[in-house]
Amino acid sequence: MADSGSQMSSSQSQLSSSTPRLSPSKLRSQTYKKASQLYLTRRLQEALSALEPVISPQPNDEQHTNGEDSVPLIATASSNWRIKVWNLYVTLLSAIVDLGPEEGKKEFGQKEWKAISSNVRDGTIWETVVQAGYKGLEGSVDAEVVYNLATLLLNHSPSQALNQERLETYLSSYGQPNLDIAEHLRNSSPGSRKQIRPTGGTDTPKDLESRVRIIELFTLHVLPRNEEWEYAREFINLSEVLDEERKEAFLQTLDSLKEEKEQGELRAAALQREKDAELERQARDAERRRSEEAAAAERAEHKRNRSEVDYGIEKSRPNGTAKGRGSKSGDRPTGKAGTSSGRTAFSPPAASSKGVRKSEKSESRPRQTRALANILRNLFHFISQSIAGSPMAFARALLFMLGIIMAFSRQDVRERVRRITGAGWQKVKGTIGMGVKVSYI
Repeated sequence: MADSGSQMSSSQSQLSSSTPRLSPSKLRSQTYKKASQLYLTRRLQEALSALEPVISPQPNDEQHTNGEDSVPLIATASSNWRIKVWNLYVTLLSAIVDLGPEEGKKEFGQKEWKAISSNVRDGTIWETVVQAGYKGLEGSVDAEVVYNLATLLLNHSPSQALNQERLETYLSSYGQPNLDIAEHLRNSSPGSRKQIRPTGGTDTPKDLESRVRIIELFTLHVLPRNEEWEYAREFINLSEVLDEERKEAFLQTLDSLKEEKEQGELRAAALQREKDAELERQARDAERRRSEEAAAAERAEHKRNRSEVDYGIEKSRPNGTAKGRGSKSGDRPTGKAGTSSGRTAFSPPAASSKGVRKSEKSESRPRQTRALANILRNLFHFISQSIAGSPMAFARALLFMLGIIMAFSRQDVRERVRRITGAGWQKVKGTIGMGVKVSYI
């Protein structure tokens, strides 16, 4: 790489030292060949530097020292050489912009790369080409160069307003004669009275093809980017360069582009609606999950509290009974065996059993109510589990529960159930009392 750099610097010095001895055409040829080779090997910075002597003014050029400001060598070249050099220059600038900020900073430095990319994106490059290569005559720019400049701005410029303005100026400038008499005399051969005309017209089939390409780029790419659909249609219909067949083809293509753009907008809107609906559905699902989790946590808390209450009831009854029995047996006197002692010892249990009966009778109703509630709850839980997969079974269970509720809503049924339950409790207490007496005897 160092050897190539040294060779490049030495060749540049030889080229600059030999500039006075080389003719302009020879210098243009060598410069173009050298810059092309450097571009093909992706040595973009060296290629850009190699083109500078041809596209920039040369104050020391002996060919332009007649009391006027010096002009670049490319301005006095033939049309073929102008097209070659400027197309290479435009292609080189496009490749430099495509490098991006990181690669551009490595290749050119941040400041220089930003300056080059800014000149391309804001369209300054177009004015540079017109002034340096065509002496400020917009309509004299070669058609192929105009096409490449417009393509460059179409690919890299965020706004196509300047591109549209430049193309309109170029298309409207054709046909205007060059009124510079001095230039006319310099460029005309002795004895020739040919009028100097811009080179971007339709004098040859090649010129016609280039101009048709420019109109195609203008009407089918630049104007649609600026939403100028009706203007593009009118320009195609009124164009004198396009024949009827081309006009029809251009109009069909324009309609297809517009339809495709509208369909794209509809698809984008549909995708946006689907995205919004999906976000809304996800929000609803998240809210539903939070509600279900909160309800599940509340049910679990309620079930835990209810279980703790139920366990407290179950434990309180045997413990209380055991304590009562323990106190009763502890209060029993121990006397001698005999009839009088047996009567004396037998009387306290009878008194204590009466007290137990009174206390149990006072607490019988709340206990019966709780027991009935537990039975109904367990029954309802069993029924709900057994009929989960059968609607008919659920209906039957519901009717059964309604029958139970309606039955217990009647006063006589409740009294009857209370009497049956009280009789059952009396039998149980009588059995317990008899067992106590027998065990005592």
